[in-house]
Amino acid sequence: MVGGTVDRPRSVSLIDGGWLDKARQGFVSDTKWDLQSFADRLVPKHHWRFRTYYFDALPFKDRNNPTTNQQMQYRKKEEDLKSIDRLERFAVRRGYCKKTSVTGFLKNAGYQTAPTEITTIEQKMVDVLLATEMTRIAWSKEAPHIGLVAGDGDYVAAVEAAKGAGAIVRLFYVKTRATSVAPDLFDVVDERVDLVSLFQDMELGKPVPDKNTATRSVTADKQQTASTR
Repeated sequence: MVGGTVDRPRSVSLIDGGWLDKARQGFVSDTKWDLQSFADRLVPKHHWRFRTYYFDALPFKDRNNPTTNQQMQYRKKEEDLKSIDRLERFAVRRGYCKKTSVTGFLKNAGYQTAPTEITTIEQKMVDVLLATEMTRIAWSKEAPHIGLVAGDGDYVAAVEAAKGAGAIVRLFYVKTRATSVAPDLFDVVDERVDLVSLFQDMELGKPVPDKNTATRSVTADKQQTASTR
C-alpha cells in the first residue's frame, strides 16, 4: 500500500463534536481551525489514521411549527455535518435535540403567585451512538487503537468493553470552564493526552508531524535485507 500504511497499525478516533467545540474555544481561532488537521494530529506516531468518527446533534426544531430561526439553524448544521462527512476518511453520526418543559413552583424562591415554566434543550443519542461505535470497532478488530475526544462519564462502560476486546483507548482531554472530564472516564482509559499543546500547535500554524517516516525506513530496511539474501 502507498505510504507504507500496510505496515502500520490502524488508529481510529471518536470525536464528540459538541464537547470539542467548547474545548477549543480560547485555544484555536476559527481562522486557524481545521478539523482534518486536528484528526491527523490525534494519531499516535507510526500509526495510520484509518477513520475518524464524528458525533454531533442536529439542533432542536419544532415539528409542528418551527420558527424561522430554528429552520435556519437546522439547515446550517445539516450543511456543516455534510461538509465534515466529505472529509477524507470521516464518518458522521447524527443525534438530535429534544425540548423538555417542566412547570412548578421554584424551591427557595419566596412567595410566588404562579408556577414557573422551565424549558431545557438536551442533545439525545450522541452518547449512545458513540458508545455503540466504540464497542463495534473494538470487537470487530477494525482498529487496535482508539482515540476518544470527549469527557462524558457515560462512555466508561464502552471503554471497558473496548479494552476487553483488546483495544488500547487513549483519551484526549482539556480542562476548561466549559469542558470537564468525568473522573471515572479519566481513570478507566489506557492513555491520556492533554489537548492544550496540540491546540497551540494549530494556532501557531505548525504542520502535522510526520507519522510514518520511521515506518517507511523500517520497510525499506526489510526490502533491502530481502534483496541481499
